[in-house]
Amino acid sequence: MTNFGATFKRARESKGISIEQIAGETRISARFLLAIEAEEFHVLPGGIFNRGFIRAYAEKVGLDPDQALADYERLVNIPEATEAPATATAPPAKRRRPLYPVAIAGVILLIAIVYLGTRESSNTKQIASPPAAPPPASAPSATPSPPPAPEPAPAVPEPEPPAPAEALRIDIQVKETTWIKVYADGKTVNPGEILEPGTTRHFAAQDSIILSTGNAGGLLLKINDIPAKELGQRGEVRQFRITPSNLKDFIG
Repeated sequence: MTNFGATFKRARESKGISIEQIAGETRISARFLLAIEAEEFHVLPGGIFNRGFIRAYAEKVGLDPDQALADYERLVNIPEATEAPATATAPPAKRRRPLYPVAIAGVILLIAIVYLGTRESSNTKQIASPPAAPPPASAPSATPSPPPAPEPAPAVPEPEPPAPAEALRIDIQVKETTWIKVYADGKTVNPGEILEPGTTRHFAAQDSIILSTGNAGGLLLKINDIPAKELGQRGEVRQFRITPSNLKDFIG
C-alpha cells in the first residue's frame, strides 16, 4: 500500500470530517470512500466513475484534485499509447537500391509489350472488319400505320410493414447525484455517466434493459409510462434487468 489512500485519510481527519459526512455531501457511497483510503480500487465501479469519485473526495478534504488524479493514474499503471518507431518495419535503404534498375527495366518492358499488342490488335480489327453497307430504303406503305400500343401502367410497390414498436421503454428522473450504466438488447447504449439532480434519460428495447446505478434511492423510474417501485436505498449500488416477462416485479 502506498501513501495515496493515507493522504486522503490524513486530510479528512485533519479537518475533523467523517466518512458519513463526505458521503452525504458528495452522494458517493461510504463504501467507495473507504475503498479509496484503503487503495482497494477493484471495489469501485471503474472507468470515469473512479476519477469522478477521487476528484470529488479530494476537493472535499482540501487536496489538489488534478494532482490526486495524476497520482491515481500512476498508481494503477494506466498505459499510454506509444507510436512504434518508423524504422521497425522499413528495411534498410541500401538493400532496396540494387532492385531499382531491375524494377524500372521490367516496367518499361511490360509497357512496350502491352502497347505493341494493343496496336496489333487494333490494326487487325480494322483490316478484318469491312465497312457496313447502308440499309436498303423501304418502299412506301399504301396503308396507314397502326397507332402505338398504350404503355403498361407502372407497378405500384407494396407498402413495407411497419417496424415493431419497442416492448420496453424506461424514463429516468434523477433526484440525487448518481451514476448509471445501461444496456439495451445486449448492446451498450450508455457506457456510464454521472447524473446531477433534475436530469432525465430515456431508453427503449425489444427484449431487455439492464440498468446499473450507484445511488438506487436517487432515481425515479417509469416503465412504459407507468411509475415503478422504489429501486433501493440512498447510496445503494444496484443492477436491474427489466424484461416484458418481469414487468410486474417493478410496477406491480
